[in-house]
Amino acid sequence: MKQKFYRFLGLGFLVLTLVALPGVAQSAMWVGGQVGGNFAASPDIDITNSPAAGVTTTWKSVKIEPSVIGGITIGYDFIKEGFLGYDWPTWMKYFSFATDFTYNRFDMRRQYIDLTPPILSARVINQDYFAGSSGVEGYMAAWTFLFMAHYGFLPDAEVPAGRLHPYVGVGPCLLFSGLDLGGMRWGNKSSLDVALVTEAGIRFMALKNVSLDAAFRYRWASPTYGFVDSAGLNHDVSLDAHQFSFLFRASYHF
Repeated sequence: MKQKFYRFLGLGFLVLTLVALPGVAQSAMWVGGQVGGNFAASPDIDITNSPAAGVTTTWKSVKIEPSVIGGITIGYDFIKEGFLGYDWPTWMKYFSFATDFTYNRFDMRRQYIDLTPPILSARVINQDYFAGSSGVEGYMAAWTFLFMAHYGFLPDAEVPAGRLHPYVGVGPCLLFSGLDLGGMRWGNKSSLDVALVTEAGIRFMALKNVSLDAAFRYRWASPTYGFVDSAGLNHDVSLDAHQFSFLFRASYHF
């Protein structure tokens, strides 16, 4: 217990020392952490059974559970001050680049769904339980690359570039995702896809080298998962994943 306490105390002292160090009012690079809430639109999920036969069933408007999203970020401002600073043209001070890694769950609870084409069930016509008694468990891990434009407001002596920076960003994403259809005895499968990400937010320089962000992010991907059931039949499960995230970020600039 004492060792944990001393480690925590040492870490706190190190953070305070870094914040107190004299430095430039705006630094070229930053690192930080982020956390928030993730929400997904209800997708139609297409299941193509035995691709040679080409028979497709659609699960209509499947509800996705809200989840927590979190991760780390590294960014670079195109300015000459700070670590890895370079004498960029003046107009490039309005642009930045960032890459981050985030993780969130993509679970689907047990629910009634509409099926297309309709399947006659002993319980109800044109409806069935989705994915057995346990629903579906899933995840999405994203490596995102954002090209950002921003403008600074509220300059002062400590932060001449401005304490408040609204920004927009857009870029590609490598999305690692997976679904577990154990409730249907199909097992679990993963997929690697290229996704599109857009983000809008506001950065506030709380200190000369510490920033706080609030952002809204949209991510689109269209993964396909190739399952094989217990009878050896192939099932390609595909969907369009539209996800919306509210992110809160704290970064250290150096």
